[in-house]
Amino acid sequence: MMKNINDNTVKIGFVSLGCDKNRVDTEYMMSELGTQSGFTVTNDKTEADVIIVNTCGFIGAAKTESIDTIFEMAELKKQRLKKLIITGCFAERYGSELFGKIPELDAVAGIGAYDKIKDIILGTLEDKRILNLEKNNYDFKKRIVSTPFHYAYLRISDGCNNRCSYCAIPSIRGAYRSRTFESIEEELKGLKDGYDIKEIILVAQDVTRYGIDLYDEYSLLKLIDIIDKYGFEWIRLMYCYPELVTDKLIKAVSGRKNLCKYLDIPLQHISDTVLKSMNRHNDGAYAKSLIKRIREADGDIAIRSTFITGYPAETEETFGELCDFIEEYRLNNAGFFAFSKEEGTAAARLKDIHYQTKQRRLKTLQAIQAGVIKKNNTERIGSVDKVLYEGIDGEKSMFYGRNQYNAPDIDSLVYIDGDIPLDVGRFYSVEITGTEGQFDLKGKVISRL
Repeated sequence: MMKNINDNTVKIGFVSLGCDKNRVDTEYMMSELGTQSGFTVTNDKTEADVIIVNTCGFIGAAKTESIDTIFEMAELKKQRLKKLIITGCFAERYGSELFGKIPELDAVAGIGAYDKIKDIILGTLEDKRILNLEKNNYDFKKRIVSTPFHYAYLRISDGCNNRCSYCAIPSIRGAYRSRTFESIEEELKGLKDGYDIKEIILVAQDVTRYGIDLYDEYSLLKLIDIIDKYGFEWIRLMYCYPELVTDKLIKAVSGRKNLCKYLDIPLQHISDTVLKSMNRHNDGAYAKSLIKRIREADGDIAIRSTFITGYPAETEETFGELCDFIEEYRLNNAGFFAFSKEEGTAAARLKDIHYQTKQRRLKTLQAIQAGVIKKNNTERIGSVDKVLYEGIDGEKSMFYGRNQYNAPDIDSLVYIDGDIPLDVGRFYSVEITGTEGQFDLKGKVISRL
């Protein structure tokens, strides 16, 4: 038994899977345990006494990754590891079953138990097996940022009310719940004081819905006013639902100095038949008109979206509609996913499309979008971008960074060279001189900004 935690002898390791919202949960727990509770947080899993796997359970591939990671960490119990704990969406969704079938698990903590994580660890160190799937709202405000020091995610709400037919998030995370202005501002103070953050990225299941449950009005623009006071050079919006992208929001993205000219709008499909079956709240004509509105307001705004192919209502004809849309409307960035049947959702009751058909359609869409990005990038040659320098690509032996039109990890990069020394997390003026591979740009540094 290990009961003494005050001398930092108990080392806690984390494995965070899934989305950036999950990453923020991990960062809250890292702070709760490492900064405030006397544990030592380690990045080296092989030296950890306790490992917490923050799992993802959104789609089939994520569930497979979660299971594989759990068993990989369980193998470490043959070495130094003493306790293995899982949390996150996969744990919330399948916790009781996992707890019964995987004896290596010492605790399963649902998403409502994050604020109990210290007590759960202490219980396991007293050789208790703990299953905690209680429903509870938590509101941590302190984090250990695990992204590169120059950017951080800011989660402004949890849960979702949209009830798309294919999505299990509302049943896992519950109804949409905005954080208060005061709570977010307290977290912002810590981020500003503790880190040299240049870019703050707003995330939620739906950032455009922010505030309606607390303040009886959509309050995203008011929240941006609050964030703007802290002087971050870039503020980026992720996950804006189409029906709530208003002219006021478009105007703000176009005209506000620190707001990136970037809108991430998950459209999911363009066929009216498919969208209706998905229980989406707009049709294809609206999606097309929204893109036109954005581009008429400011042709410099980058539009990113996500699409599901192989959905049960998708025929070859409606798939063709989606292909034509992707080619014609030339979105700056797009992610494509093959439909994954999730138990408990309305779409799970529909007849699934053959796996090979879904994969064929997925590859077709990816190829079309690759061509679109190549065209879009070619048109940027000769322009001058403000680029946030991020590091060196060892395989290419090239420096790289991002402009405001690309989010970290999911979008394109700008590969750069120049005659002046470059510092990570600093902005540079870069002339775009060409393209690099299928998706990226290359350019030459003009000056430091």
